[in-house]
Amino acid sequence: MLTNKNSIFFTITIFFIAMVLLIHTIIYIGYNITKQQQIDLLVAKYMKVLFKIHKPPFKLNNKFQELKFNFLDMLPPPMPPKKSEKELNKLLLDFDLEVAKVNREILLEDGKLLSSQAKWELFEYKGYLYFYDNHPFEPLLIKDNVLITDKTKYIILLTILLNIVLVSFYIFLLKKLKPLKKLKNNITKFANGDLNIGTSCSGKDEISELSNEFNNAIKQIRDLTYSRNLFLRNIMHELKTPITKGLLITNMMEEDKFKTSLNRAFLRLEYLLREFKKIEEFTSKNLKLNKRNFRVVDIIDNSLDILLVDNDVIELNIQQDMIVNIDFELFSIAIKNLIDNAVKYSKEKPNISIIDNSFIISSSGDKLSKSLEEYKKPFNKEFENSKSGLGLGLYIVQNILTAHNLVLEYIYHNGNNIFKIQF
Repeated sequence: MLTNKNSIFFTITIFFIAMVLLIHTIIYIGYNITKQQQIDLLVAKYMKVLFKIHKPPFKLNNKFQELKFNFLDMLPPPMPPKKSEKELNKLLLDFDLEVAKVNREILLEDGKLLSSQAKWELFEYKGYLYFYDNHPFEPLLIKDNVLITDKTKYIILLTILLNIVLVSFYIFLLKKLKPLKKLKNNITKFANGDLNIGTSCSGKDEISELSNEFNNAIKQIRDLTYSRNLFLRNIMHELKTPITKGLLITNMMEEDKFKTSLNRAFLRLEYLLREFKKIEEFTSKNLKLNKRNFRVVDIIDNSLDILLVDNDVIELNIQQDMIVNIDFELFSIAIKNLIDNAVKYSKEKPNISIIDNSFIISSSGDKLSKSLEEYKKPFNKEFENSKSGLGLGLYIVQNILTAHNLVLEYIYHNGNNIFKIQF
């Protein structure tokens, strides 16, 4: 389902993967930024508390007092009077702080260093924060008695929940689009001639409505095809009876030129009826090819027999006794149509060449006014009734060659219309 890079399912999958990665990246960056902001706030708090503890032991005059904040910011904290641990804890108590009972070496070994600069370090150890003030005269390590609230698990839970929502929405979207894939497969079957398919859908969305409308169209086409086949069978059956009677009557007549002409006419009608039946089966995808090896020369002879014309209506240029693997009857019909068009619309005798594994038929005349693809269309009114057109013949030729995986090529050269089949 996802191997086709142009598939809508592939596009949706790539979009969801990119969206999940983007959301995870945003959460990760946001979490780190928030964590760093919290660390900065805590460090500012601890520095402020320590600054209050390490107040200057002297007084400043009024003029200097106005500049103390800027000046003191540029100087290291002044040397505080030595205080006992009890005195320090008394001062720190108002801020939920105390002098740490562990030393810095233990924190470096077992704790987690959250952030540090030249003058301070912030540690996490057993669920509490420890701030080490690297004072030039008397370093101090304090403990924050507020238990750390670990928000990492909440972030993880939020991420998992978000992933579940995204995956659920992805699965829901693929389920909604699944009828589209089924519809595409059914359209492919329909294009290959399979009318025994159903695309009805119980949903009420646009895809379901499209599937149901296509299913209704298939039903109508199936009914029309059945009616057409029934009509053609009845017509061919009705025509077969008078042709058979005509052949019986001509066989009972005395031998003369009139009997010969009449017999050839009835034989021609009988063959055309069989040809029409085979073409109908072929175009309705109900005919399987019976491919065997045949000489191209024999196919040409059979095509001329079908046309009831002599060999002298064409010029043969056989440079190769070519053998091809084809359905003899169908391919004879295709060659017959090409010869028939060449004989009818050529200003001179058509030329047929067998050379370089190719069948080439050339006839003099005006160049086709439209592209070859236009003449391959069935029942093209512009050419069907035109004396210079090619009518339905090339449509039949095209279908027969396509079934044999062959292509009809056309070029106009030196006043000649040239049709070529490369084997």
